[in-house]
Amino acid sequence: MNEKLPQIPSVQNLPVSLWQLSLLYLLIGTTGVGPAFLTETKKHLVQDRRWISEEDFINGLALAQLLPGATYVSVTVYIGYKLRGIAGALTSFFAFLLPSFCIMTLLSYIYFVFGALPQIDTLFKGMEVVVAGLLSHAVLEIGKSAVTGWRGKCIAMGAIGVMVYFSNIFMLLFMSILAGILLHYRPLKRQEEMTFESESRLQCDIEPVNIPIKHLLMLVSGLVAIFFVASFEPILLQLGTVFFRMGAFLFGGGPSMIPFIQQEVVNHYHWLTLDEFVVGIALGQITPGPLLITATFIGYKVAAVRGAIAATLGIFLPSLLLVMATAEIHQRIKHNLWVRAAIKGVAAAFAGMMLVVSLGIIKHSVGDIPSAILALTVFTVLHFSKLNTIWIVIGGTAVYWLGHNLILQLISLFH
Repeated sequence: MNEKLPQIPSVQNLPVSLWQLSLLYLLIGTTGVGPAFLTETKKHLVQDRRWISEEDFINGLALAQLLPGATYVSVTVYIGYKLRGIAGALTSFFAFLLPSFCIMTLLSYIYFVFGALPQIDTLFKGMEVVVAGLLSHAVLEIGKSAVTGWRGKCIAMGAIGVMVYFSNIFMLLFMSILAGILLHYRPLKRQEEMTFESESRLQCDIEPVNIPIKHLLMLVSGLVAIFFVASFEPILLQLGTVFFRMGAFLFGGGPSMIPFIQQEVVNHYHWLTLDEFVVGIALGQITPGPLLITATFIGYKVAAVRGAIAATLGIFLPSLLLVMATAEIHQRIKHNLWVRAAIKGVAAAFAGMMLVVSLGIIKHSVGDIPSAILALTVFTVLHFSKLNTIWIVIGGTAVYWLGHNLILQLISLFH
């Protein structure tokens, strides 16, 4: 007797409702912390519900890594766009960001209202020390993948020089793109000519694509309307413009964009002190959703809830627009040698910038031996284990708080 083997169901053909999509991304936005976002997304959409294929998921991730802005938000928009077009992209975008926005707004309120209390202040000081360890590890990881060969080292060293002597992030961005093209284009071209894929890539490049011009014009019109409304309150317009510019031009996602954000909000506009900025990074680490939700914290400091909305929309709207503009042509972008060379230059420059920023934060936050031991412990745990970052932040902060209080009690006993 021949028994039929069970068939694995393929991607479902029934259309996904916007209500279903919003509920699912509210769940993912509440539970997806850091890299766990990708695991949660794949589990729910590819494996459990089979709304999209694994190939579509990988394509979305590849496109997100090639575009500026927040990587996880770009993946979210791509999936929503593939499922329900413009409406799906908007639904998944807002549903994914809503939980992290609400949580960060609440944490911002607690910090700026109660942060001066001694026990709360100690808690946030512990977060600053933990962030020093986190950023040190981020520099190492980004450096290993981005600074390869003498070309990458030259660009990274140049970025360090520009950060130290000029502190002009957009000049640095332009120079890193130019250096990437000058140093990497010819080696990439030679490498491609030596592979057997050149012919297929050429065919991909001449394939006709449909760009949703009408829909994009509608979105841009909506964006213009948002900026017009914000213009009635200049600080909101300024917040939105500054963060929109960063979201539209900066590559690499959360950790890589930290130096640019610090340069703008701490050094240039003086919206935050360095202490406050480091706390914002720590809260971004423990809040579900993208790390760049730190923009909400910054906006809240500047103009309360309205500022939080302006900064959040500013940093993430470019991801929404860019994904929908390029979703149909991502194969061209993926294999374009000019784009690949430029991204290599930007990635190496980011590694150099991260080093400068990390050293500044370490110098500022790690002021005694116990703090240095804690920061080093955080770095070591991150390097040699796969423990989720949120538990490292919570655990390291708790250790600092308990240790600080224990020392105070011992001092009081001897006096």
